[in-house]
Amino acid sequence: MDSRAVKRIACIGSGNLASSLLPALHNAGYEIVQVCSRNSQTAQLLAQAVEAAYTDTLAKLDPDADLYIIAVPDNAIETVLSKAAFGSGMVVHTSGSTPMSVFEGRGVARYGVLYPLQTFTRQRRVSFEQIPLYVEAGSEQDLANLMLVAHKLSVNVHKAASEERMKLHIAAVFTCNFSNHLLAIASRLLRDSGLSFNALKPLIRETFERAMQVDEPDTVQTGPAARGDDKIVSRHVEALSDYPLIRQIYSLISESIGLNTIVRKPENINIEN
Repeated sequence: MDSRAVKRIACIGSGNLASSLLPALHNAGYEIVQVCSRNSQTAQLLAQAVEAAYTDTLAKLDPDADLYIIAVPDNAIETVLSKAAFGSGMVVHTSGSTPMSVFEGRGVARYGVLYPLQTFTRQRRVSFEQIPLYVEAGSEQDLANLMLVAHKLSVNVHKAASEERMKLHIAAVFTCNFSNHLLAIASRLLRDSGLSFNALKPLIRETFERAMQVDEPDTVQTGPAARGDDKIVSRHVEALSDYPLIRQIYSLISESIGLNTIVRKPENINIEN
């Protein structure tokens, strides 16, 4: 057996991702030895859930962990690397857009990336079984060991270089963050008119279920911009005169949909709704 195989795991971070990842690793049979977070309250709660110790000091990391998982916001990864006292285990981050080169010159001999393509909140535990996990490591042996960990969590595991992972993260931002923001805009427009966001929920469900059934979501695009109804688009833009930023967003997205419709084959254009 490889002497560097992962058995004991320490985690830096106790936020949204760590709150789902550590229980999943614990349930997969890994020993979670420590949770480290500047928020000692959330660190303690998460540590109790996975039968681990906790600390709020990076200098007090367990020196005998086989794997150190940095599960913090992207802009905090370099700070962790500059202040943490890692042992000889492999150190990985979980970011989609931070390249693996962030470890270079940091005194970390073994390193990698374990990126779950999913959205997480502390209040909602997410099953890892189907989550796409993208893995990268600094050596073939560490890659093999990290792949073993990933496969313990999910049946959907892939190797991905930093550049590929960046594209995946950008696509994820469009899919999750931007779409949710558009829903928030819709909610605001309805609320300002004394209407309920609940009116949109059947439409939201149908829209995303339909997109899930095809390989190219633009083939099921509907609406005035997709069918080239400039009159309706103009009326909508005029009606948004009290919301200049929202009006700009509406116009830009409508323009993008219209241009995309032009390059698609006519038989694929859906003109309903």
